[in-house]
Amino acid sequence: MRWLLLLTIVLMTGCSTTRTITFTAIPADADLKIDGAPRGKGPVTTDIKFTGADDVHTFSASRKGFKDQEIELRKADEQLAYNIALRPQTKKLTFGVLPVPGKIFVDGRPISNDFTRQASVELEFTVDNKDNWTTHKVRVERPNFASSEITVNFGDTKSTYVLNLEPLRKSMTITSNPAGAEISVDGDPLGKSPATDNLRAFSYDVESGAFAPHVIRAVKAGFDPIEKTIGWDDGKTDYVIDMLAKTKTVRIVTDPANCTVDIDGTKVPVDDSGIATAKLDFPPINDAGELKTYTATISKKTADSEWTPQKLVIAWDAGRSDYSVVLKEILTKPVPLVIAVPQRTDGGWTFTPKTINTLAWKDVTEGNKKVSPSQLTRLPKGTGIDTIAVSPDGASVLFTILIVGTEKNDFRSQMMLVKTDGTGGPTYFSDGKSLDLTPSFTPDGAEIVFSSNRAGTRLSIWQMSAVGAPGITQLTSGDTNDLWPSIDSDPKPRMYYQTLVDTRPDSRLFMTQLGTTIRTDLTQQGGYQPRVSPKADSVVFTAYNERTGKRDLFLMSDKGGTPQNLTNTPEIDEFDPSWNKDGSQLAFVSDRGMDQEKRRNYDIWTMDVTKSDPPVQITNNGSWDDSPAWDNTGDNIFFRSNRGGDWNVWKAPAK
Repeated sequence: MRWLLLLTIVLMTGCSTTRTITFTAIPADADLKIDGAPRGKGPVTTDIKFTGADDVHTFSASRKGFKDQEIELRKADEQLAYNIALRPQTKKLTFGVLPVPGKIFVDGRPISNDFTRQASVELEFTVDNKDNWTTHKVRVERPNFASSEITVNFGDTKSTYVLNLEPLRKSMTITSNPAGAEISVDGDPLGKSPATDNLRAFSYDVESGAFAPHVIRAVKAGFDPIEKTIGWDDGKTDYVIDMLAKTKTVRIVTDPANCTVDIDGTKVPVDDSGIATAKLDFPPINDAGELKTYTATISKKTADSEWTPQKLVIAWDAGRSDYSVVLKEILTKPVPLVIAVPQRTDGGWTFTPKTINTLAWKDVTEGNKKVSPSQLTRLPKGTGIDTIAVSPDGASVLFTILIVGTEKNDFRSQMMLVKTDGTGGPTYFSDGKSLDLTPSFTPDGAEIVFSSNRAGTRLSIWQMSAVGAPGITQLTSGDTNDLWPSIDSDPKPRMYYQTLVDTRPDSRLFMTQLGTTIRTDLTQQGGYQPRVSPKADSVVFTAYNERTGKRDLFLMSDKGGTPQNLTNTPEIDEFDPSWNKDGSQLAFVSDRGMDQEKRRNYDIWTMDVTKSDPPVQITNNGSWDDSPAWDNTGDNIFFRSNRGGDWNVWKAPAK
């Protein structure tokens, strides 16, 4: 037995082996342990004794950021150097995606090729050169969404993360044209334009494949609110809102139809139904939002008539489109009247033409249910008539037509005679080369007396046959201008007339017995238009009121003297007196009456000089009626009138 024990010891002693081994690790600063005993950082060289074939030693390395690792050393390995390459720490992480699947990237590399709601991945973690844990960037992406990114760390306590796909966002600048509109987006007020909306989210619906819209609203006084729906629009950030002016189509219906309509100077077209139609914009004119207005002028004029133009103010009127305008027909028309006007110059009195404007009623009939006058003459348009006279037998009307030539001082007239029954043509009593005025008949109707400048530059009284006998006799001469001759029925005929004396500014009334050169100045006050009574006992004439400039009728003895004021109306103009056959009544012109438009108007009136009855109005048309002359019966009065628009001779009943 002894030998067996000795043999065992020998054998055991002879089997032990010692090797010198070098230990290293990667990373080099890893902490090394040999058989559990810390040995610091490598390299470590030490003797390792193996006592038997089954003897095992351990070599381990550890380092922050790496997994611990251990190697078993056995006698049979016979290695003299060991190196441990530590592997980084790993962690299995799970990532979820909301609200829709997305593509997940770790450090820029996709972990899936498809959109997914959840994915897991084993990630390595280690530390950097400052001994800090490294991290991973995890990002989720999907078109039409903002990508979401998180950072994961080994030290995180959780292993499951949720990545949210956010809506795309953009900041917008919203401008209104014009500026200053109140801007809101989806009801969120942003203030006056230009306004900025910061990072507005634009959600995307993957099922419909469309962005959820947003509504921009712009409000400005004077404009209709504007709403504009926008989307992502490829990231567009600048939006302009045009504030459109209020607009409406205006229809103007006129009475009469087919009127001329212009709006602010622009003619408006009229459709087949005679209605003017225009499209109008109504932009605001100030910050308060007051809207523009337009002025329409409506007018109508034809060859036969004219209507008073009317203005129509067109405002927005809550969008009103239909307007109606009734024009008032102009019942009058302007008619020029040429008169011979005396002018006192350094060289004495002269007569020149003057045109005054008169109004004529287009309707030639009489108002107040009176019998309408009848028209005796139908002279060419534009013909001007001076005074008229009726023959004592009532068969003829004598009048003059004034002619203004093209040459200076070419002022003349033509005397004409027409039958009162309207038969036959006119008889010309002058050659139209001189100025012949204010004709009248002698009481027997055989002669005509008139004023004429045929003997020089001054007007004098002349006499000629009313039946065409030759010869024209000058009855007055000298350095005066004589007109308005009237011869009485006295056995020794006397002529009454109006005279303008160069040395006096007023008009005188003279009387001279025919066949003599003796002249009598009849009244101190002077006057115009003398007419001797058929009774040869009195003279009627007109005179001006110096205060008012209006005329009155006066009556005085045939021998002159202090006159009697027959009308005594200082504010009314009355003139053109004319006796009836028996000398009991006067026809005259007065503006005491009113026309249909409440204007003073010259009409024919009569008065009985033997009574105190008020004057009686004979004509009432609204036109200019003057120069009355009685017929031989006393039942009718002939007169000059512009009624209808032209000067002609008319006849009206005297009652």
